[in-house]
Amino acid sequence: MADINDYKLENLGQKDLKLVWEWRNADYIRPFMMNDDFIPLEDHFRWFETVEKDANKLVKLCLYKETPIGVVNFSQIDPKNKTCEWGFYIGDKTCPRWSGKVMGILALDLIFKERHMRKCCAQILDFNSKSLAYHTKLGFAEEGRLIKQILQNNKYADVVFMGIFKEQWEKQSEFLKEEVVKANEGNNDR
Repeated sequence: MADINDYKLENLGQKDLKLVWEWRNADYIRPFMMNDDFIPLEDHFRWFETVEKDANKLVKLCLYKETPIGVVNFSQIDPKNKTCEWGFYIGDKTCPRWSGKVMGILALDLIFKERHMRKCCAQILDFNSKSLAYHTKLGFAEEGRLIKQILQNNKYADVVFMGIFKEQWEKQSEFLKEEVVKANEGNNDR
């Protein structure tokens, strides 16, 4: 287990685009995305150009000891209502255990403490049990679902809506940070 201080979020840059494109198209990530089609590199570059110009979007690269391991994407950032949506994935399958949890802690701290959002929402495909459990662990609650909404693998999947409020995050984040610290105690494998 790595120390939480070994991780950081930084803006996604041009130099990271090919790696993120490879992750996004990986067989262990693509099937769990709302759009599971292969993304051509040119489309990926166009997507990044629109992200850079859109104040309602924020994409961060998660680094472990300066090595990129994952991506966090905030969209529909609404300054008036102080709400947003997020999505994420760990791209580096060799990163330390608990990296996803640490990335979630850093990302939600960023959106609630630095960007002053009051609510963060997520949309998860119902067959993605790992993501549903992850969101629950972070403190998200189910708010509804769209039944048989997305066609994937010749079956229609539900889209589960989840959300977390700033107040909930403040309580849950302390518990999660303590959990990460305790998991790291006595670990000299760094």
